[in-house]
Amino acid sequence: MTIERALRIAFFGSDKFSRQSLHRLRELRHQQPSLISSLTVVTRSIKPTGRNLKNFVDVPIGEYAQQHQLPVLRADSLEEILRLLNHESFDLAVAVSYGKLIPGAFISSLKYGGINVHPSLLPMYRGSSPIQYALKDDLKETGVSLQTLHPSKFDHGTVILQSEPIPISEDDNFDSLAERLGVVGANLLASAIVDGSFIEPIKPIQTLYKPSLAPKIRSSESQIKWSLLSARQIKRLNDALGPLYTYKKVDIKKKRQNVHELHKVILDKISISDSFDNLREPGEFIHDTDTNSLVIKTLDGAVKVQKLKFQYCGEEDSKTFTQRLTKRAGPTPNIFVYSPPHH
Repeated sequence: MTIERALRIAFFGSDKFSRQSLHRLRELRHQQPSLISSLTVVTRSIKPTGRNLKNFVDVPIGEYAQQHQLPVLRADSLEEILRLLNHESFDLAVAVSYGKLIPGAFISSLKYGGINVHPSLLPMYRGSSPIQYALKDDLKETGVSLQTLHPSKFDHGTVILQSEPIPISEDDNFDSLAERLGVVGANLLASAIVDGSFIEPIKPIQTLYKPSLAPKIRSSESQIKWSLLSARQIKRLNDALGPLYTYKKVDIKKKRQNVHELHKVILDKISISDSFDNLREPGEFIHDTDTNSLVIKTLDGAVKVQKLKFQYCGEEDSKTFTQRLTKRAGPTPNIFVYSPPHH
């Protein structure tokens, strides 16, 4: 199928993954101006962050757009998205990790509706966190799908194109996997724009995968359940979510007051350990001088941790953490514990 005139594209995005697709469309616009006449970025408002909310940091897609002189519109709600139509005219919406449902009324107002780049082999891992789930579930491969935008549900559109399965390596974490999938997704998107596969009547492809969900990750999922998770599960959880956390019992005197409570410890740079002979109970830990890591017993073995951060303290290595632990926690056992989240 061919388009009647060059496309006016509204590109909805936010993160680094979406930046790859925007970059590819920008390249395509320069290479084939008869395909794309305008490229307008729609993203979220810049929110204050940091201590006292004094820092204003744009999302990656906003930074990219401004660096390359692309027009940027801000929209945080369904109403604000619909109001864009009062001043702008588009032919096609492209959504990549935008994070909000684009209203059906907006999609239906566009000549060619909307398409979405989704980093999973749909209908597997519908939802906002497919890359994290692929790592967390220790899959051997994943992929990218290009689908139409559904007017009322996330990830229920017609799948137009799908990548070949992409291997997940032992060394992959969220950043490395998102980077690779972002390139694949950008190329899928470009090929669909070039060959017009987004134009009605759309030919859906037959997918081979079972439906599953990848909902938003709750912060409580980053807490380690030492007696329930294997060393590999904890390592893959760290790959998927970044720094994890646990708790340490504290029994000290502070300002003449006895302090008996749990303090949070953040753990990062986690790998599987071969050596745990002296550890008996899940959560129990010991400093390994050879690797300068903290070895912690898991359900089936142990992990070693390179970076730690005790509550109210800065990040440090295992040696420093261990040396300062008695002063911080008092004469308590060297064991981390799980604390059920409060709802």
